[in-house]
Amino acid sequence: MEKLSRRGVLRLTILTGGALAAASLVIACGGGTASPAVNSTPAPQTAPTQPLPAVRIVSSTPTTAASTAVPTQAAATSVAAPTQAAISTFVPPEPGVPGPDIIIKPPQAKQPITLRFHMRTGGEKSEPSIYVYRPGEWTQQTGIKVQLEPIPGDANYVPKLETLAAAGTIGDLTWSSDGHNEYRHLAQAKVLQPVDDFLTSYKISRDEWIKAVLDTLTMDGKTWALPKAGYPGYSWVWVNLKMFKDAGIPEPPVYGNTFDDLRTWANKLSQGPKDKRDVYGLSLKMRDNQPITSQVRQFGGDLISKDGTTSTVDSQGFADWLNWAYQLIVQDKVAPLDAAIPTGGLVSMFAAEKVAMVQEDRSFQFNVVNAVKDKFPWKVISFPKGPKSLGWGAVCAGHCGIALSKYKEESFSLLYAIADKRFAYLVGKFQGYLVGRVDELEDLGPYAKDPFIQLEYKNETEESAFWVAKNLRAFEVETAMNNMLDLIWLGKRQPDKSFIADLKKAMDDVLAKPA
Repeated sequence: MEKLSRRGVLRLTILTGGALAAASLVIACGGGTASPAVNSTPAPQTAPTQPLPAVRIVSSTPTTAASTAVPTQAAATSVAAPTQAAISTFVPPEPGVPGPDIIIKPPQAKQPITLRFHMRTGGEKSEPSIYVYRPGEWTQQTGIKVQLEPIPGDANYVPKLETLAAAGTIGDLTWSSDGHNEYRHLAQAKVLQPVDDFLTSYKISRDEWIKAVLDTLTMDGKTWALPKAGYPGYSWVWVNLKMFKDAGIPEPPVYGNTFDDLRTWANKLSQGPKDKRDVYGLSLKMRDNQPITSQVRQFGGDLISKDGTTSTVDSQGFADWLNWAYQLIVQDKVAPLDAAIPTGGLVSMFAAEKVAMVQEDRSFQFNVVNAVKDKFPWKVISFPKGPKSLGWGAVCAGHCGIALSKYKEESFSLLYAIADKRFAYLVGKFQGYLVGRVDELEDLGPYAKDPFIQLEYKNETEESAFWVAKNLRAFEVETAMNNMLDLIWLGKRQPDKSFIADLKKAMDDVLAKPA
């Protein structure tokens, strides 16, 4: 399927997702202590020191059945294996937080083992806690190497894994998500290995993770992944407090702001003529399933019915959201279209004070910390909730074992290591993320006090399961919706009953297709 970002002129924001962020924006996320009003990243003052753990990164180009299943040494970008001393300085020990010990011990290996780990391209740089730090600790204690095999995290991710499985050259673990029903496709194709029997045999309670998160990663009575994340996507707005002060607007509270407040502020903060703004008041994420779902739900609507068979965009909640967004984007012109966003993306606009507020996903936090530094005070507030609001859409991702793996016990040991208490601590400390564990604030120690972590956790308690297209055609649903909504944002259609009827038909036509 064609990647939606190719329609650049229609796109309203860039994706600054974790798998695409630059390494320097993650590992160098220390810096001075921010004022209480500013959301500072929970990263330490100094980044972990080299050398890196024994994690190799190789190409995931499909091989033929006759070729070797494990890439050769020549194909790999190798990182030196650390000594115990190197590991202890790589992630400095801290009191009051979970230690690096591996809870689930793999069987004693009779020969050298390398686990092949499929993940989204760039994850080792943008999410080192997940793909480098914790796997490195696991390797140090088990002697089993981990080989990362990146795959672009677009609509081709699942077909790529299915191709590898059909050729018998697939690895041992993989990232997956329910954002576009990825893990469901892979489970139906019998690519994945359920984790239920391992949880039982190792006496691991499902209660370690938030029920809504683990339930989302469960299908047909089987759990197919251990959580990497389960968070209320796009429920945040980054705010330049200096621009608010200069415009005579009081500092907004973290919670309790309204949709009218956002519109009023955006108009006061915007500068220049409407058709060619010098400064935009508010950037909204107005495409794709996850951000649109979370926005619409705050107006009391949703995109897809609970049984996953029909669109619900003909509801009053959806109409209210559409009219609000239309006012901001088309009438007020206070939100930038893609043509107004520079090469550096929204973070460069925010740092340059060319946009005062940005509604984005959690990974935007890292970019802001490193781009803004101490240029001006800023904070993150919750996206508004209306009087009929529904739960935030739970964005769930996890890591799965591969059914064809020869090392299922070893793979589960690593799966649990990248879902345990230590994992929650590392991810919270270095990434500023929550991972869907019920006790994750306790696991974070001093980093639990970070304002953005606190906001994430509050909104996490208000999330509900994401909708699921019964035929699992989430990418196609998204394409149909985006194509229609682009006509609204470009001023080619009005947000009237006729448009909503056409939008519903376009989405229903996709949902009526066979699985």
